[in-house]
This record gives sequence, structure tokens and C-alpha cells, in this order.
Amino acid sequence: MSITNPPTTRQLHTWYFLLLLLAVSACKKEQPTRWDTEMLVPIVTTSVNLANLVADSAISNAPDGSLILSYNTNLYEFSLADKIVQIPDTSIGQGFSLTSLTLPNQGFVYTITLGEIADNLIANGGSGQFIGNLIKAQAGNSIPIPPIQGFPFSTFYFDATAYFDSAILATGVAEIWAVNHLPVPVTNILVQLRNSGDPGYISQQYIDSIPAHDSVFLSIPLGGIKIKSKLEFNILSMSTPGSQGNNVLINLADYIQLRMLASSMTAHEAWAKFPTQNVVERTEEVTVNIGDRKFTYVDARSGKLHVFVTSTVEEQMYLEYTLVGAYDKHGKPIKEYTTIPPAPVGGTVTIDKYIDISGTAINLTGKDGSKFNTYTQRIVARIDSSGITRHITSKDSLLIRYEIQDVAPNYIKGYAGRDTVKATDTVAFDFLSIFKSGSLDLQEVNLKFSVENSIGVDGQVKVKGLTALSPNNGAKTLTGSVVGATYQVNRAKDFPLQPGYSQFVLNNANSNVRELLGILPNQLIYDVEVMTNTNGNNGQYRDFAYLESKLKVGLNAEVPLSFIANHLVLTDTVGFDFSNSNTNVAGIADGIIYLIAQNKYPIEAKVTVRLTDENWLPVDTLLFDQMIEAATLDNQCRAQQPKRTKIPLYIDTERMEKIKKARHAVIWADFHSNPNNTLCQGQYLRIYSDYKLDLTLSARFNYKVSADF
Repeated sequence: MSITNPPTTRQLHTWYFLLLLLAVSACKKEQPTRWDTEMLVPIVTTSVNLANLVADSAISNAPDGSLILSYNTNLYEFSLADKIVQIPDTSIGQGFSLTSLTLPNQGFVYTITLGEIADNLIANGGSGQFIGNLIKAQAGNSIPIPPIQGFPFSTFYFDATAYFDSAILATGVAEIWAVNHLPVPVTNILVQLRNSGDPGYISQQYIDSIPAHDSVFLSIPLGGIKIKSKLEFNILSMSTPGSQGNNVLINLADYIQLRMLASSMTAHEAWAKFPTQNVVERTEEVTVNIGDRKFTYVDARSGKLHVFVTSTVEEQMYLEYTLVGAYDKHGKPIKEYTTIPPAPVGGTVTIDKYIDISGTAINLTGKDGSKFNTYTQRIVARIDSSGITRHITSKDSLLIRYEIQDVAPNYIKGYAGRDTVKATDTVAFDFLSIFKSGSLDLQEVNLKFSVENSIGVDGQVKVKGLTALSPNNGAKTLTGSVVGATYQVNRAKDFPLQPGYSQFVLNNANSNVRELLGILPNQLIYDVEVMTNTNGNNGQYRDFAYLESKLKVGLNAEVPLSFIANHLVLTDTVGFDFSNSNTNVAGIADGIIYLIAQNKYPIEAKVTVRLTDENWLPVDTLLFDQMIEAATLDNQCRAQQPKRTKIPLYIDTERMEKIKKARHAVIWADFHSNPNNTLCQGQYLRIYSDYKLDLTLSARFNYKVSADF
């Protein structure tokens, strides 16, 4: 065999090396081969932007594109139910006993003319016959009338058998009115009142004389007297001395008249058939005390009528209660009818019930419409006769009570009175909570106190004090001309309800409100005073309020973001997980993490990045106070392009193992206005909607890569 192209010396050396390598490989155990590599991967991208950190409702754009922060909160409110009026409970009642049950009045009128006296004298004969004939014969003439002894009279009866058998009267009076229209006086008049059939008399009265054309009145008390169902009234005697020789005109129509009335009879004890009658019938005004408030009308959203009755009367009774001038939601008058059954002998019957009067419209002006806060209530209690004789004593009684309770007004009208409501409290103020620390020198602040008044009253509001509290910058108290000044509150209008709105502004000209908000407060201590109807009844009883009516004192802030920042801190939290970067996390050895910042804010910032695990426990402080340059300003002091800053940070293997456990990155951006900005030195810088701080964390990792041959 021949070799056409023999190997060179270099080739021979190479073959010898390979043969040696194979021989060594055949004699040794396999071992892996390692080397390092670099890869640049993104980890976190975020944007610190005020517009993203604030709710849409709290931030807006000015016409030039700069940002305006807005804030609204209620400081204090009071309602009708709490402050304006609470309707006290009121009641109307009547208690009565047997003495309230009246017996019927009894009376008669007896008239006898001079002609009838003459006829009686003639009919009786004797000496009186001559006088009777003389009077009749001389009718129309003037003659002397001689004395007459003993005018004849009949017995008169009171018949009460339809009402009682007998009774011991607690009260009563018999009234006698004797009128003499004769031309001569009458004398020696003796009248007697007696129970029919009894030998004795109840009362006997003597009248000495009644002059001609004159009268006499007698009153006979009947209290304590036992009477029967029939009474007799007798005129036992009556005479005249005549005209004593003087001529008098004889007019046969002249007369003497006796009128008697037994009245006001109530029984202490009775065996009676009481007639159907109203034992109680009264209309009463009940005025409730509501201070200086004078209401004419109330629409009760809720309320109740309490009816309580106890009775020992053995007759059935009927009660009718009317709340005069009150109507339910269907327009029907408020009336309540109650039947009281007869009480058992020696026992009591009780009625205790509640009636819902929700939705009732009630007039509060009394019976004649001239009063205020006045219910008009009417009670009628009727007893119907059963025709059965009852033995009733003064121990028998009836107690009636009606109470209007728990009235909550849905609507009230009249004069609401004068109130001074003092409101002092501490409230949360998270308006500037996006800034975690630092302070602001604000160019302009408008802080408005607004009053929404849904009550139909005039008023005034006064801010007596306002203090801002900051966890980092202490306290700042409001000063200026607004403190203690009085501002008018407009009344609401009715039908339909239209709230009145008022507001007054705290600004740079009248207060130190810039400094107040510049400390970045998280609480406000306010001292506000609201006064209603300061001029008295200026509405002429036209004040009104609904149950939902409120007077609200609100605080509204509007801050254009034009300021000088002093270590103003914004924070953001983002996810931080190497596994999200599609890398072999376990193979990462060490590397460089870069912070790349694109800052369009015209304010420099120091950035701190702290890493935490899934439980928010600290893992590592990746960056601390790394300076980010401010964007460059143009002649209008506005940034047009962001400023790029790149900061590398070498992470060794030991620290890298800790960072691999991180799941969150908390970013602090501490903004501070640069006082050495020559172009816009010392000026307030506006913050525009396109301003933001973009931050990117990327890494160039060194990996440990192994391969087996």
C-alpha cells in the first residue's frame, strides 16, 4: 500500500492529542463542564403619576392642561327630628262619678189673671163673692180694691217616674220666680215642696210681700235631700191688702205668675232608670309646650292614640272621640268610637287600646284658628237607658283618658323658633393622602364652606375655628378675616321642596388656608356655629320642615397643582418576581440591576425601592435615596421632554439569593423643588396631566450553565 499524501507533522501531533484524550476519557469517570453567561431581562415597569393615584372624581384638568385636585366632605348636619322639633305627648281626659249623671230638670209656670181670681171668689161664695162681682162689674173703671184673704190655688206635680224611683240628691236647686202684674200688692205667700204622699215636706218658703208690678226670686237648695219620683209644689197661702182706698184701674187681664224650676239635680245615691243622656260632652284645647316654636300644622308620619277607660257603671256607655281638624290619608276625619259594656255588680270593666294615627294631618291652631301648638279634642260620653232600675252610688265612676303619643312629624309648618347649634368635632381629611410626607408651598387654594338647607328657615353660619393636624408637620390653625365672620343661610322653598344653597370661600386673600393645607393634614378640627331665624319670625309662620329635612355644612376644597415641593413623597407598589421574566431563577448567580427613570416632572426626586416577600415581610432595600434628575423647563416653565436617569446596582450571589424571594416592590419617590433652577427660580411650578415618572427595573444576570459530555 502506498500513501499518496503523507500527513504533516502538525496533523500527526493533533492525532496524537486526540488519541491521548480518548485514552484518558476511557480511564476516568465523567465530569460536567461549566461556564458563565450574561442575559439582560426586564423585571418591573411602573409609572408614578398623580392622575393614576387619585380618584377620577377628585382630579380634573384646567384649560391649560394643568391638574386641579378637588375634595368634598360633610362636616356636620342636623335634621328636623334631632334639632327643630320633637312633639311632646299630650292627653285629654275626664273622670266622673254618679254625680255626673244628671236627673232631668222639672218645672212649671202658673199664671192667674185678675178676672180668674174674681171668678174663683164668686165660685167660692161668702164674702169673697161680693168682691169678685165688684171686680167683674167695674172692669175698665178705676175703683178701690178691698183686701182679699186667701187666694185659691191648685197643687202642682213633678213626675219623674220615668227616670228614678228615689234618689238622695248630691246637688240640686228649686228656683221660684214670683211676678206680680196686679194693680195691688200680694202678701203672706207660703210655698211648700214635698214628696207626694209623705206627711212631711222637703222645703217650705215664706214670701212676706210682692209689691204691685214687681217680682221676687227664691232659690231652694235640694242637696242632701231624698226625693221620690213624684214631687208636689203647693201654694199654701196668698193674700192682698187691696188698694187701701186708692182707685186703681180694673183690668181683668192683669195677672200674677209663679215660675218654678227644679234643676242641676245629681244623685249621691239612686234607685233609678237613668235617661239616655250625654254624661260628658266637652271640646277642649290642649296646647303642648315646644319652647318658642309656634306650629300651625303637622303631618304625622307616625303616631298613636291611646284610649284608656275604666267603669263601674252598670249601664252600657258609648264614647266618641274627635281630633278636631285632623284627617287621615284618605281625607276622613279622625274619630274613634268605643263601646263600654256594663260593669258587673261590684266590679269594673276596662278598655285599653291603641289606634294608629300614622299619616294624619293635624291642624294646630285651636278652635278659632288663632292659636299655635294646640290640639282641639272633643269627647262625648253617652249613657243609654236600659229601662232597668239600677242602684248606683257615688262610688260608681267612669274614667276616660285619651293620649296622643309618639308623634313623629313628616312635615311641620309655622314658626320653627330660634336655634343656635354648635358643632365641634374632629374629622378625617384624606384630601392630600396621596402625599405620604413632606410639605407643600401652594400657590393658590380655594376652601369653601357650603350650606345646603332643606329646612324652610333663614339662618346664619359662623366658622369659629378650624385647625389642621398633620402626622408629620404638626398643627396649623386657621387665621384671617373669615374666622368669626357671619354668613347668611338661605331658606328652602316648598311645593316642591327646593333646598337653599349658600357658600363662603377661604382663599389667600382672607385667610392662611395655603399654609393650612400645605402641612398635608390628615385631620381637621372644626368649630362651626349655625343660627336659625336670627331675625325672629321673619317668615310670618311660613317656616316648614320635612322629617328628612337637613341643614348640611360641607367643606369643598379646590387646589390647582402649582406648588413648591419640600420632600413630597409619593408611593407605589408593584409586583416583583424573577420568575415572571422567563428566566431560570435557580441558575441566576449574580448580576447588575438597573433603575431606568424617565422623569417629566420639573422636580427632582430621590427614589427608594424596598422589596418584600409574599407576606409583605422585608427582603431587601434595593435602592435608597437614588437621585432622579428633574425634567428640563422651557421658557414657559413647562417640561416638554422627560429626563432620563440610569442607575446600575451590582448584586452579589449572597444578596441575589435573598432578592429571589421577593414578590413585591414598594417604591418611594421623594420630590423636592430645586431652588437653583435658574430659568424658573423660586416660581410655583404647575403640574400637568402628562407629567409622570416612569421607572423600569431591568437586570443583567450571570448564570451558571452546565453540560455533560
